[in-house]
Amino acid sequence: MQRLVIVLTMILLICLAGCSSIPWGISNIDWVDFVKLNDITYLRTNQIAAINESDLSPYDKISYKVADNVRNPAYKIKNGDAAYLEMGTPVYLLGGYAPDFRLVVRNNQGFIIFEADTNPKAKKGGDLLDIGGKVEYISINSSTDGDTELASIKYQTQIDKLVGMILEAPVDQDSSPRGAEAYFLEFHLKDGTSTKRC
Repeated sequence: MQRLVIVLTMILLICLAGCSSIPWGISNIDWVDFVKLNDITYLRTNQIAAINESDLSPYDKISYKVADNVRNPAYKIKNGDAAYLEMGTPVYLLGGYAPDFRLVVRNNQGFIIFEADTNPKAKKGGDLLDIGGKVEYISINSSTDGDTELASIKYQTQIDKLVGMILEAPVDQDSSPRGAEAYFLEFHLKDGTSTKRC
């Protein structure tokens, strides 16, 4: 019996040593690329937009880069925090869009668009999406990759009706789709950019 206990203890120690290459008490966190300003959490889109300097106006600056400084998974992000942007990075308003929907940051590749993901003050779709009168067409994208276009809506009267319904619909920012397969709606905007929701 004592021999069995020793063997089990050795196996446990080997497993514990092999399971962690990170020192005890330190977590390695893979941050989503976010910015938090004015209590709104914005997520980086995959778009590098062709934006004119004249369409931008200063909004705020990043005050804290969490990726290099935070190891506690229970950390609560604060206004001014960003996942990967350096402290002091300027954040811009984009002309034609409400700051509750889109913000822009410049990097060495161009202009990066960040879009609102959560806003504690949002009650309806229009509080998160500023797309009224700006949609050229809507695509329904694959649940597998979110990018493969399966169908599209291109008639302006249908687009306006659907967008109007979405902007007036109540939002529940605490829930996520469950059970059924989730498809993506991508709103292709008249300025050549798009915004996507699941």
